[in-house]
Amino acid sequence: MNNNTFKWSLEILPRHVEEVHQLPQWVEEIYVTMIPGSDVSEVIQASADLVEQGRTPIPHIAARGLESAEEFSSMLESLKQKGVRHLLLIGGGVEDQQGPFTEVMDLMQTGELQRVGFEEIGIAGHPEGNPSDPDAENSLLRKTKWAEEQGIPTRIVTQWSFDSQVVNEWIGRLRDQGVNNPIHIGIPGPATLKTLMRYAQVCGVRASTEVLKKQGFNLGKLLFVNKPDRMVREIQGHQQLHLFPFGGLGKASEWLEQQQNLASAA
Repeated sequence: MNNNTFKWSLEILPRHVEEVHQLPQWVEEIYVTMIPGSDVSEVIQASADLVEQGRTPIPHIAARGLESAEEFSSMLESLKQKGVRHLLLIGGGVEDQQGPFTEVMDLMQTGELQRVGFEEIGIAGHPEGNPSDPDAENSLLRKTKWAEEQGIPTRIVTQWSFDSQVVNEWIGRLRDQGVNNPIHIGIPGPATLKTLMRYAQVCGVRASTEVLKKQGFNLGKLLFVNKPDRMVREIQGHQQLHLFPFGGLGKASEWLEQQQNLASAA
């Protein structure tokens, strides 16, 4: 088994921060999502709460969700003051643009990331493509090159997938093009098949949707509880795994403990 299978991060909504105590303490990195239409103060407060809990918060900053350059600067400063050391920059939904920023590169080119200063930034990867960006792979290469030129440590965190072959081929292409950044692969957490298909449609995960449909038809039931153990075993070349707890933090915690036990026994 891959030696990194026990090293996980996890993603939550700001309102779920009080439930994080259910997770094993070794899950240190907790990503805080920035929901379209929500106030950035929710992300800031949830991140501050995670710092107090002894976790490492990684708040999302959605370019198209910001109303102004001033809001971006203020958000960065507030997060830094709260003890946040890592960020994840994402574009956000195309239809949700609230201000001047249309993509992550717009945020990068403001100079604010360098001014405020963070230990590391994350940028999103899309092994199965991005419905908001038909040229997602080249967009990712532009961002990694920019970060390298600026001397900013950068990780790649992917959208969730259910097809290990697609993920492995995507990682291989990036490495062949000289991308040496750490890659953290998104894994869909234990949840019903129906839930996963709903998220797949929202996220634009094409190949995964087809895999799930086939599994559903073969099993003859939509309420099949997914446990992505096979995906975890088969992906290669990553530095960490990132869980999307679609089935809730309680179920995610139980499953992560099982994964740690399996990794320890291997």
